[in-house]
Amino acid sequence: METIFVANVLNHKTEGIYKKICAEAAALGKAAGKCTLVTKSENGCVVTDTSDWTEQEYNEGVLKKVKALIAEKRFKIIYIRLMVPDFALISLMKEAHQNGIKVYYEIPTYPYYAEQFRTSRKKYRAVAKITMDFMFSPLIHKYADHIVTIKSNSRIKMHKKMVEITNGVKIDNIKAKSYANAWDGVFRMVAVGTLYPYHGYDRVLKGLKQCHEEADGVPVEFHIVGSSYTIDQLKKAASDYGLKRVVFHGIKTTDELNEMYEAFDVGLGCLALHRRNADIDTTLKIIEYYCRGIPAVTSGTGPYRDASMTITVPDNEEAVDIGEIYSAWKKIPRESLLQLSEKAKRQFDWNTIFNTLMQKTNTNQK
Repeated sequence: METIFVANVLNHKTEGIYKKICAEAAALGKAAGKCTLVTKSENGCVVTDTSDWTEQEYNEGVLKKVKALIAEKRFKIIYIRLMVPDFALISLMKEAHQNGIKVYYEIPTYPYYAEQFRTSRKKYRAVAKITMDFMFSPLIHKYADHIVTIKSNSRIKMHKKMVEITNGVKIDNIKAKSYANAWDGVFRMVAVGTLYPYHGYDRVLKGLKQCHEEADGVPVEFHIVGSSYTIDQLKKAASDYGLKRVVFHGIKTTDELNEMYEAFDVGLGCLALHRRNADIDTTLKIIEYYCRGIPAVTSGTGPYRDASMTITVPDNEEAVDIGEIYSAWKKIPRESLLQLSEKAKRQFDWNTIFNTLMQKTNTNQK
């Protein structure tokens, strides 16, 4: 069976979103047959064979090229990642549907309107995109056989065609914390990735100020790895509060992170989910924490099956109680921490997720 994965995402090899798309496409290929990935380039699009990662660039748009490929080959599945909808997208979905190709349409975070508006720095663009989504949504639902969603709000009703999955990771390069060394008596929290206001790390800084960067007499450090427009705000707040144990590392490679995680005790996910109208933490960072073998902290529900590996804080605007996080972490048995990475990798491996998706949607594999 041949499949095609379509994502209107730039072919930037070092970008996290592109790496995620590649991992998904490879998993689709393993679950349902050979997969061709089509992504955007600066001058057109790139077509990639995920079986050997050979690629070819074309001077035409993503959707136009996909239409041409569908006319040339007998694809059984087309998997489209959420994009700004227009008549070209609807035309592609309609044509695929009428030709007996199963159409999967992925919505990476559902619902996503509040998140798009609140995280956008240009609100008029967000409003325009949301308007387009509303206009074309009935047609997308008409021509999609399955709408794949990562649900972020437990109160939202799932429509008939929707199939729920979780976020996943490519587990190959993720090294688990070894726990080989005895704890050195410093409690270290980490936040990794692109940061947005809904992550609520301003609440963590307030909490560190209130507890004087200690919990039950133990020094507490907060390490921030990554970049975004909110970093400067966090740096200013840390300076204004006189915090001495907050460290901004900037962007790090996977190999550097593999070494750094040996020192970290808990990973911070979204601590202000209400700011994105959510109560389920769907972020990639929280899944990576589990897979690296450290418990996650969130203000909502975590995706890992064993709830004891998720430390929950109140979802509000108050300072985070650092002492409560430390106390909850101390109660986790060492044996559970040693098993966390292996179990989490089995659950969140993209191959596992796409195999399950194909089974749920009754797609004959390969």
